[in-house]
Amino acid sequence: MNSSEPSQPSMINLQKQPTPQITPPAIPPTDEYGSILPRLLATPRRCDASAGVMWMVQAVNLFQRQPLLWLAMGATLLIILGVLASIPFLNVLMVMVVFVFSGGIIQGAAAQSRGDELRFDHLFSGFKSHLKPLLMLGLWYLVGTIVCMIPMFVAMGSMMFALFNSDYGTVGSLSISAVIFGYLISMLLFIPLTMAIWFAPALIVLHDVDAVTAMKKSFEGSKQNLMPMFVFGLVCLLLVPVVVFFTLGLGIFVILPILLLIYFTSYRDVWTDQPLNAH
Repeated sequence: MNSSEPSQPSMINLQKQPTPQITPPAIPPTDEYGSILPRLLATPRRCDASAGVMWMVQAVNLFQRQPLLWLAMGATLLIILGVLASIPFLNVLMVMVVFVFSGGIIQGAAAQSRGDELRFDHLFSGFKSHLKPLLMLGLWYLVGTIVCMIPMFVAMGSMMFALFNSDYGTVGSLSISAVIFGYLISMLLFIPLTMAIWFAPALIVLHDVDAVTAMKKSFEGSKQNLMPMFVFGLVCLLLVPVVVFFTLGLGIFVILPILLLIYFTSYRDVWTDQPLNAH
């Protein structure tokens, strides 16, 4: 008698399937009170021309919250830079050190803007937290400055050579024209250099960006905001000499910290998701 064989039970794969890896959403950085800190944008915000004036207004507002402390920080910085400038060889390093102090002032401005205490030692905080990238930024700026000055140095050298080897009446006007031309070329070269370092200190100290990346981002942000930067530069060109003249030079103690604070206010508008001004 034929009996049908029992069907074989289907094999069940008991092997544990791998759990797909799910990347948790990025948690926005917060301060000690739980307030969300400004986050770095992937691409810079384009501001209108009036932002150039508003950056100055916001910087003045920050200054007015604690004017005596900002004055003390500005005066200390001027004294330090004056001492460095008077010492041979160290005056070259002064260019690099300025960026370290700028980073500290930007950290102080960031603390003040989020409601934390502004302290005098914020002036030196760049030496503690971001010394290497800020010094590298200063080094790149120093190298860039030397490159920008080459046309003017060449023109001046050519003029001196012509004066020592020719009759002044023959080459005088031509040499002066060459110096003026070399000077203009140098000034034009300083424009992209300024664009490359404008936002860089804030990007370094507030977002831990390395010096080269910070310069690239700074140039990109400046390129998108040529009009407000032009307006800001024009206002400074007209206003700063007047203030210094009518205050017999004492106005520089107010102007310096305000100008350094503008590095922070402009950065907030161009590179963060929490602009100080509504556009």
